[in-house]
Amino acid sequence: MNAPASVSVVRPHHLRRVLGSGDAAALIVGVMIGSGIFATPPLVAGHLPSTGAMLAIWALGGVLALCGALCYAELSGMFPETGGAYIFLREGYGRLPSFVFGWSELLVTYPASIAAVSVVFIAYFARLVPIPEPARPAAAAAMCLALAGINILGVRLGAWSLRIFTGAKVLALTAIFVVAFAARRGSTANLTPMRAAPNGSWAVALALSLVAVIWTYEGWADGPTLAGEVRDRGRDVARALLVGTLGVAAIYLAVNLAYVFVLGVGGVSGSDAVAVDTAERVFGDAGGLFVTLLVLVSTLGSILAMIIAASRVFFAVGRDGLFLERVGRVHPRFKTPAWALVAVGIVSAAYSLLGTFEEIIRYFVFVATLWFVFIIGSVVLHRLRRPHHPRPFRVPLYPLPPLIYLVVAVGLLFQLAREAPRDAAVGVAILIVSVPVYFVWEARRRRRRT
Repeated sequence: MNAPASVSVVRPHHLRRVLGSGDAAALIVGVMIGSGIFATPPLVAGHLPSTGAMLAIWALGGVLALCGALCYAELSGMFPETGGAYIFLREGYGRLPSFVFGWSELLVTYPASIAAVSVVFIAYFARLVPIPEPARPAAAAAMCLALAGINILGVRLGAWSLRIFTGAKVLALTAIFVVAFAARRGSTANLTPMRAAPNGSWAVALALSLVAVIWTYEGWADGPTLAGEVRDRGRDVARALLVGTLGVAAIYLAVNLAYVFVLGVGGVSGSDAVAVDTAERVFGDAGGLFVTLLVLVSTLGSILAMIIAASRVFFAVGRDGLFLERVGRVHPRFKTPAWALVAVGIVSAAYSLLGTFEEIIRYFVFVATLWFVFIIGSVVLHRLRRPHHPRPFRVPLYPLPPLIYLVVAVGLLFQLAREAPRDAAVGVAILIVSVPVYFVWEARRRRRRT
């Protein structure tokens, strides 16, 4: 007789439900606040040279992220399994689309993103501990493997490490805002002009700015990857999505306001290191060290969060028999998706050594937006096909949130395809190549069953 599923019983393909909404929120915030908040504001200020327009586009990015998070909260409550978007695509459109998504995440998107942030971390770490330029790719690769190893040792260890790094970066960013205004390190005159014409047409300026802002917010979608490990699978992820997304939106608005208060719009747009320039004005000579430590904590937390999220997607793909079966198994001692974590670490380390991730990430900007369109669209699809399916969380003001997100996302797809048609075509082509691989794996899975 089989033992009933519980927190203390772990079957080979099921992870323990030992996490809470705080752990899922730490993952969301950890991925969202990476290096983008240090690089994106000058780009936005360059396109929209006024405080009002800058803050409005960051607020709009927060609204869009919230619309997406609300949709993911409903889907996560309907399908509370480990894997997040992979599960949503499988339940909405079938195994082929979910396989293509899972393999693209496994071999391209997550590892390339992890490698990119790892290289940023090593570059800043080299300011404190000299690392020869030729050795930096190897150092980034070693860090990918080390962080994957930490997560193998236990779910709680990885979760608490993530909480510490996420909390530290939130406190540091909050300190920039509080000290800037409390100590009057800037001037209200810097907040003007509140309204000014963009450099070029409004349509182009808004589109370019919004693309940059949306990708700085990107990360809220990773929370549901832990849905199979939270104690209250119907509600914990929904709480984390709401708290994490709203919290990051507030932090981004506050930090951008601090940047402008201290440097002015022109100072922000003309800065090569806006966080450094702001911190040096706010904290004096210690500002450079403060930002170096902030970037280290921020990128390290982001890498850790992405490794956790990526491993859960790979675990789900392996569990469904669409990758090596071992990847979908739980370690008998540590109760973690150990082989999935090994896969994440190895592929990410390989990207770090090869240094080819920047071009690959550019190819997949269009593809990632396309996946979001399908996933958010599945909320509407399920409302029509499964009206009586249990929904612990329902999107408020439905259908406005999914429709708002879809309209903006489709518009961005059009803009991206027009601005970089080659990148969009290459990204889609990479996905198409994986289709025959799906049929090979499906045939293999069926043979093993018989």
